[in-house]
Amino acid sequence: MKKTFSSALIVITLSLSAISFQGHAFAASQTDSNFSQTSVASSVRQKVISAGKAYLGTPYEFGSSRSNTRTFDCSDFVRQAYLEGAKIKLPADSRSQAEYIKKNGNVTTDWRKLKPGDVMFFMSYRGSDASDYRGIIKNKQRITHNGIYLGNGKILQTYSKESGGVRIDTIDNKQWEYRFLFGGSVLK
Repeated sequence: MKKTFSSALIVITLSLSAISFQGHAFAASQTDSNFSQTSVASSVRQKVISAGKAYLGTPYEFGSSRSNTRTFDCSDFVRQAYLEGAKIKLPADSRSQAEYIKKNGNVTTDWRKLKPGDVMFFMSYRGSDASDYRGIIKNKQRITHNGIYLGNGKILQTYSKESGGVRIDTIDNKQWEYRFLFGGSVLK
């Protein structure tokens, strides 16, 4: 009985000629490898985000220990989310993470072109108004902070004890948009 059921299931599976994903129909015989690569990449990105969200509220500590998850600084948090979600061990600090991503992935200076799960890199805080950042040559600025882009103009990050630890913030028309240098990922 089991062999008949398995055989029937295989026949039914193989006889499917089209699949639907997010409202788009694909011919399974032509795109199944592209479809699976896209869904695997999206799945890994979501795992990074889920791993990061699991630490919401975890206290901030500058120079936090990379050997435990009781506290995080920004780069330790990003590193842990990537380690747990994608099994990728990023370097220990934000500047080294930025160099690693530049060397091994794709980057953009337009935060609106980022994908969920991408890492965002920022310069030092100079104020909360756009005018505080006018005239700055961003590609000459030092990276002082990073976080994980969630999509829809949101970032998952940690940056001070006063902020409450790991949290979600809005980017658009906030200091985060003005401080943004570039972002990207080694995730496909």
